Amino acid sequence: MSDTWAGVLAVSVAVMALVQVAVLAGLALAGMKLMAAIASTQQQVEALAADLKLRVAAVTERVNAVADDVRGVTARVQQVATTVSDGVTRVEETVRTAGHRVQTTIDQVPPSVKKGVPAGLAILAALKTVQQVRKRMKDDRGADDDVYAATS
Repeated sequence: MSDTWAGVLAVSVAVMALVQVAVLAGLALAGMKLMAAIASTQQQVEALAADLKLRVAAVTERVNAVADDVRGVTARVQQVATTVSDGVTRVEETVRTAGHRVQTTIDQVPPSVKKGVPAGLAILAALKTVQQVRKRMKDDRGADDDVYAATS
């Protein structure tokens, strides 16, 4: 091998080494940029995750508040239902007791008086009905007068 070929070979090896160094430098630069982009993306993801945690905590707090309100209302409704049930039971007992007293009193009334009681009750009911009809008619006439007075 001659000196010329040795020189060409040396230059060729030097150029290949220079190209390899340039490619390695380019890859190193691209790797650094990629690492910077990854770090920036990671920071953004972490910020979004923190924001999401705060929003989830706020929503959870609201849901818990609503659930507490529902529990309170449910408890109050149950309490009212129990109170109403107790009141109905007391009224039933009172009506039952009053019915027994009335029956006992009726049993003590002489038979001759018992015969006239239904007729007397019918007369009283008829009188009360007539009074209610008269009152309604009078109220209706009074209401009509007010309507005409307000529109003139």
